[in-house]
Amino acid sequence: MIQRPNDRMDPLIIDASIGKHLALAPVAFAVIEPDTHTILYANALFRHLQSVHEIWVGVPREDGRPAAANLTALLDDAVRSRRTIRDVILEPPDGEAARWSCTVWPVADLGDAPRQLVVEVRNIELIEGAKQRQRAVAQELLLGALRAQDAAGDAAHTSERSKFLAEASRDLALSLDESATRETIQRLTLPRPGTWCIVDVVESNGAIHRLAAIHPDPAKQALARQLEARWPSGPDTPVNTAVAPTALEPSVVTEDSSDALLRAAHGEEGLRILREIGFGSLLVVPLVVRARVEGTITFVSPKGDPPFTSDEIGLAVDLGARCAMALESARLYREADLLRLAAETANRSKSQFLRTISHELRTPLNAIGGFAELIELGIEGPVTEKQRDALARIKTNQRHLLKLITEILNFVRVESGRLEYRLGRVSLTKVLADVGAMLSGAAEQKKLKLVTAPRERDAEVIAWADPDRVRQILLNLVMNALKYTPAGGTITMSCASVDGNAVAQVADTGPGIEPKQLESIFEPFVQLSAGLTDQSGGVGLGLAISRDLARAMQGDVTVESALGSGSRFTLSLPRSSNAASQRPTAARSKATRSERASVGRTTGD
Repeated sequence: MIQRPNDRMDPLIIDASIGKHLALAPVAFAVIEPDTHTILYANALFRHLQSVHEIWVGVPREDGRPAAANLTALLDDAVRSRRTIRDVILEPPDGEAARWSCTVWPVADLGDAPRQLVVEVRNIELIEGAKQRQRAVAQELLLGALRAQDAAGDAAHTSERSKFLAEASRDLALSLDESATRETIQRLTLPRPGTWCIVDVVESNGAIHRLAAIHPDPAKQALARQLEARWPSGPDTPVNTAVAPTALEPSVVTEDSSDALLRAAHGEEGLRILREIGFGSLLVVPLVVRARVEGTITFVSPKGDPPFTSDEIGLAVDLGARCAMALESARLYREADLLRLAAETANRSKSQFLRTISHELRTPLNAIGGFAELIELGIEGPVTEKQRDALARIKTNQRHLLKLITEILNFVRVESGRLEYRLGRVSLTKVLADVGAMLSGAAEQKKLKLVTAPRERDAEVIAWADPDRVRQILLNLVMNALKYTPAGGTITMSCASVDGNAVAQVADTGPGIEPKQLESIFEPFVQLSAGLTDQSGGVGLGLAISRDLARAMQGDVTVESALGSGSRFTLSLPRSSNAASQRPTAARSKATRSERASVGRTTGD
């Protein structure tokens, strides 16, 4: 029997702070004197159990350990054995549903005999429920840890894949040179150790070219180089079947793939060399650009390695797409460079031809003019009036041809960048007055008004430019207006300072220019339709020369026009600031017409 607890707690057994916590413990807990079985301390739950059941009868354990006949016997057993007796199942009397698990452990002092016995009694159902909850929590924690581990692995894999592709893209973008791009591609491979690749590309003429194979093992490099010659290189080779056995899709070929392996190796000899080198599997990835196969990359894994995984195939496809775009960009760059060189060569040949033919034509034309003058003077005999009229026509046409040849020579000089520019202060006001005086007779002859618009201020408009080139530009613009303005019309010249620039304008009341022609009339040898021009001739170089001259002096020539209302050409030049401190300088135009055009075209003649 277990005695009721004493009224007074033993301070050696438990102090007040510990007792407070033990009283609230979720298990039945007590400290018992071993000899008399007197309860020295018991928490509320234990006191409740003790008041209801004086004795618990033990039941057999499933693990075969002996059962305790009752709690008293269990206490005595703990005293005798001086060891802890754990998890003895106690069955309460009839009518009590709960089953309990009891643990008793002796508490010894400096001697050997136990001084007290500590008894803990737990509800088995509560213990099992707690264990189940604990197992559920542990399972969730384990699953969460596994998910976190998988997510971390996926993130690391994605990061490595992105880093690999970024490095490959950077290497491929380092140069647009085709040979450098191919050399970069033949060195690329997948991250799997020991993997190498064989690259076949389709040339512009349809022939297939194999790039140099690079093996990671130097001892096998000689064998890898033998594979370079194992490809039919004629233009009649069937690209779709020979380069990419599965057209636009990648394919994995292993040792037991028979026909596919033979096709991927490009014949018996290629297969023999591959087997001598040793391989696990082949991953053939087509290089596709705009649904067109431009070659293949065949990735070769080391002997004994498993086949390529789906992740590796996806990575190889992404790498192949970048290689295909790099090859296409390099090819287009090469072709564009060849076209540029051909255009420059043709342009130089054209300029040389124009220069040569112009000089060759000038000599006989000068001779024609000279002989016409001699005949008109009567040196070769008397000249009738009809003959004088004929001689006048000869001289007029001779001067016109000389003028055309001069235009061509000027254009060639401007286009070749060989003109020198002596920059200084140029009064646009004065140049316009000189041009008006020079062409007033031509305007009167065509019954046109050539006027200069009054300035708002008396100050002159000063540009920083070459005076001879400025006069040439304005002459061309006014003569162009005289050519296309019908009789009775007006041509107005003006100048002003606008936004830091010195601006001269020539406006006419002609028929105007169609919007689609505003971009083309500044091109050489371009004229408006025959219905808008008279028969005074010209080769369509005046406006082209004018714009090139202006741009060479850091200016421009632009046009505004409306059909039926006329056109207005504008010459813009840098304004001369602090003119007193500036000195005339000589400059030489180094840029060709095509290079100066990159400065930016505005809508113009």
